[in-house]
Amino acid sequence: MKRIFSAAVALTLVLSAFADSFEPNTKWPYLYESFTSGTVYSENNEKSESLLNVHLSGNVLHFINSDGRVCQTPDKGVIRVEIGSDAYIFSNHKLMQILDSNGTNVLLLLQRGAFDRIRKSGTGAYGADLTSSSTRNLSSFDMAGIGMPELGKMLQEKNDGYAIPLVKEYYFVINGVQIDADKKSVEECLSEEKKAQWPAFLKENKIKWKKPESLKKVLEFLSK
Repeated sequence: MKRIFSAAVALTLVLSAFADSFEPNTKWPYLYESFTSGTVYSENNEKSESLLNVHLSGNVLHFINSDGRVCQTPDKGVIRVEIGSDAYIFSNHKLMQILDSNGTNVLLLLQRGAFDRIRKSGTGAYGADLTSSSTRNLSSFDMAGIGMPELGKMLQEKNDGYAIPLVKEYYFVINGVQIDADKKSVEECLSEEKKAQWPAFLKENKIKWKKPESLKKVLEFLSK
C-alpha cells in the first residue's frame, strides 16, 4: 500500500507541474506549486535530501516524511537550503531566498503570504463573498499544512482554498545584521567613509529599491 501511495503522490506531483498557472491558497499555502527535490545543509557538514516546500505562514520549511506526511524542519542549525535551483537561508527565523552574495553579505528575498489582506478584503478565491451565509468567516479560515497532514489529502483539496496574495520584501544581511533593503535603512548603517561616497553612487546608478538588479549594486557598494 505504501508503494502504491508513493507512486500516486509522485504522479500527482509531476502532473501538477504542468498546470497553466499557480496561485497559493489556504488549502495549498506554499510558495511552490509542488514539493520539489531539495537539500538541507546543517552544521558539522551534514546534509539531507527530501521533497521540500516553503509554507507561507511564517515562511517555514516543510518536507515529506517516509509516511507521506508533511512535517516542519526546525531552523536551528540549518545553514543553507536548496529547493530546485533556488537557494535559501534562515534569517530572523524566516526562510528567505538568496538573490546575490558578496563575501558573507547577502541580498535576500522574502515572499510572504498577505493573509491580512484576505481577511480585510471580504473576498476569497475567484471573488467569492466571504460575508455571505454560504461561506465561512476568513478570520478563522482552515489553513492546510499545519499539524502533519497527509500530502495525499492536501493534494485532493489543493484548488479549494481562498487565494493568498504574495508580498515581496527585500533585505540585506551586512556583517551578520539584517536590514531592510530601502534607502533609509541603508543610510543609517553607512560608515562615515561610505556616507561620503553615497550621493555619487546614487546619482550614477539611479537605484530602484524594488528592483533586484539595483539592489545587487547596493550590495556590492556596501561590501567594498
